[in-house]
Amino acid sequence: MTGSSLFFPRAALAAATWAGVLALSGCASREATVPRVQQGGGEGGARTVQVAPERLACETGPRCPVLAVSWTSRHAGQARLMVALPGTSAQVRGADVHIGGSETVRLRVPAGSAAPANAPALPGAAQFDVPLRLVDRLAHAPRTWMRVYTEGGGMVDEFVFNGEQRSRASEAMAHFLTAVQGAGGKGEGLDGARGGLFERLGVGADK
Repeated sequence: MTGSSLFFPRAALAAATWAGVLALSGCASREATVPRVQQGGGEGGARTVQVAPERLACETGPRCPVLAVSWTSRHAGQARLMVALPGTSAQVRGADVHIGGSETVRLRVPAGSAAPANAPALPGAAQFDVPLRLVDRLAHAPRTWMRVYTEGGGMVDEFVFNGEQRSRASEAMAHFLTAVQGAGGKGEGLDGARGGLFERLGVGADK
């Protein structure tokens, strides 16, 4: 690596920061599922939302996939989904999201642009640009699981939400969508046919 040892590249700093969060808190604390909404300082004052990496519903073992997600108002209808597999040095190459036994979303094409500022990053992680509707499915759809593919032909299967046990990643996605809606996000995942995110979560409903 070139350059002065007094300076830490931004990407490496982000990876070290999020890795530290996982190591110190056992894949993040409950508070870490609440997204940080912040006003960007770049051109146009873009707003951003991020959540820390959270694990799927893994029963045992260190090879538990984690998901993180970030959003910028520059692309109000999509999010940047990070898929990582801590505990292995293998690079994540893709993932399949299986929803309700009848729908499969295949993630194969890495994100082609720079991630939003301060977006989560971990060694070996893959980043994908996805519609907010997919984040909504990860947050709320029952019987949802993921197959994560790594270099060399490896793969790991774990539930996001099996209908009884909801993963911390799924909980984080729900908090994320609430914050994105408040920050001006757009898309079917926020205000689709089911009546809007706040209605689905019961926010403001008569008790």
